[in-house]
Amino acid sequence: MLWLLLACEGEVVDSGEPQSHLLLPEHSQCFEAGHVMDAETCLAVVEEDGRQPTVSENKSGQAPDPEDPRLEDPELLWLAAEIERCTCVCCHKEAYGGPGVYFYDMDFSPVWIDSASTWSLNVLSGETNNPTQSLPSDEPERVLAIIEAEIDRRYGD
Repeated sequence: MLWLLLACEGEVVDSGEPQSHLLLPEHSQCFEAGHVMDAETCLAVVEEDGRQPTVSENKSGQAPDPEDPRLEDPELLWLAAEIERCTCVCCHKEAYGGPGVYFYDMDFSPVWIDSASTWSLNVLSGETNNPTQSLPSDEPERVLAIIEAEIDRRYGD
């Protein structure tokens, strides 16, 4: 079994060691594409954060639809994978007791993005004045295009 550690700079290091020696990633750090934050790491991040868990709510203004075609949308699936590889997921996943699920919840069903407010979407796309409030994606233009499409879906003609 391959064990991965996050170095302080956020790079993935093959240590060959169990994750009990894992250094906690800092805010807005990510694994390389293809890797995801695991439950053990995220539970430690949430515990270290020290804030109380919150409750996920649908903030999109759209009624959830279990037949939603976005369930198979490759761009939305890609965006979810981007979030899952970053520490963002640790606070935004109800299963991990995340204190940030009030803002958006990766476990929200049937489509996670329906739990995100417009403000949360702007944060994901980096459309804020705070550099720590963004998804540290290697493809920020792609993230922005997905977010703009979601905002158009919600509020467009």
